[in-house]
Amino acid sequence: MVKKIVFLVIVLVLVGGGFFYWQNSQADVKDLNKMLPDGVKVVKSLISGEYKVVNKIDGYEFKVPEERGGLSDIEYIPKRIESDYTVATIELEALEGDARIVIINRFKLEETDLEPWAKINFDTFSLVGDFSKDTIKEFNIVKTQENVHLGGMYIYFFKTDDAIYAITGGSEDFIRYIIANGKW
Repeated sequence: MVKKIVFLVIVLVLVGGGFFYWQNSQADVKDLNKMLPDGVKVVKSLISGEYKVVNKIDGYEFKVPEERGGLSDIEYIPKRIESDYTVATIELEALEGDARIVIINRFKLEETDLEPWAKINFDTFSLVGDFSKDTIKEFNIVKTQENVHLGGMYIYFFKTDDAIYAITGGSEDFIRYIIANGKW
């Protein structure tokens, strides 16, 4: 009888301690998720501490590089109509590293060719940059760096079956990691 009570106490302490550990390790994620709508959230792995942004509203998710130390801020801007397309945006700021801010725009539009669309939109907003092509995973990328108005920010465009994504940030490595480690 004493052995059963001791065993039960040990189990309760382990379960309670595990729950307490989980709660404390998730406190930063709770704060980040407070201002996000249902369908968009930041999740953090209990084992690895890896952060991931899950956007069920727009149908994508991506990991945040470990060397970025997580996120200090995230904002979701819902779908809005701009000219002949619909766009939704996620803006995030990492905790560590240079060029910590990344902006992900998801454009929903009719069938279009990526490179001419990217150039037309650049011209529409009077942005300046030379375009080049690249490949990340299965995605054909059109990329540029805007040095006149956006302080050297990189912009990577890629297309999926139903959307065009424009990812803007100051670090090519950060952008490339997000694209390569995302489910688009």
